[in-house]
Amino acid sequence: MECKEISIYAGKKHLFDCENLQLTKGLFALVGRNGSGKSTFLNCLQGEHELKHGVIKVNHKDVYEFELNELSKTISIVRSKPLLYGDYGAGDILMLGRLPYQKMLSIPSIEDHEIIDEISDRLGVKNLLKRDYNLLSDGEKQLIMVGRAMVQDTPIVLLDEPTAFLDLVNRTVLLRHLKRLADEKNKLIIFSTHHVEILSQYCDGLLLINDKKLKYNDKPETFEKDINEAFELNHAK
Repeated sequence: MECKEISIYAGKKHLFDCENLQLTKGLFALVGRNGSGKSTFLNCLQGEHELKHGVIKVNHKDVYEFELNELSKTISIVRSKPLLYGDYGAGDILMLGRLPYQKMLSIPSIEDHEIIDEISDRLGVKNLLKRDYNLLSDGEKQLIMVGRAMVQDTPIVLLDEPTAFLDLVNRTVLLRHLKRLADEKNKLIIFSTHHVEILSQYCDGLLLINDKKLKYNDKPETFEKDINEAFELNHAK
């Protein structure tokens, strides 16, 4: 994925600029204060928000030129708030991630079920698959939505605040899983977060929005220093 000379706007409001960013594979944290443009940036990376300046390319192709089915096999996204899905069970939600690979009215294949079994086991949600999605807790819903993106099996995964409803233990488990998935499957995973305390243990890079600029840091040992300086936490009392 390549971002070149892009400017991110929300309506007429300028959020930030990014001169040049190239990411191939790995786990990357997107950090910024509320309203800095994290969600808008993720929507731009998936071609769902108008980009007024610059270009975003995936595999050397403008992301806004992708056909819908092609895009669904290339990029998956998890929103910050779990979506409601009628009377679906949690297992049915995971199966929705396999739709780009299924023909119209087709029956899920053995491979579809095997992928769901593997991902649900890794995320520790096997016990939730037969439960009504709407009756799950916010944290459980978020894990199911992350699982749906995982079973979609795209080379690029975007997650908007995936740890927002998770406790410390589940945040750690999720980051560990995302890191392993990025390494083993050569995926590019970008997630926005306000939970910055353990990023240096799992992330390959930090995308920091500050002063209307997106800055990239690939040195985990300096993540905390850069975040503290950007948010002026060193001066907080």
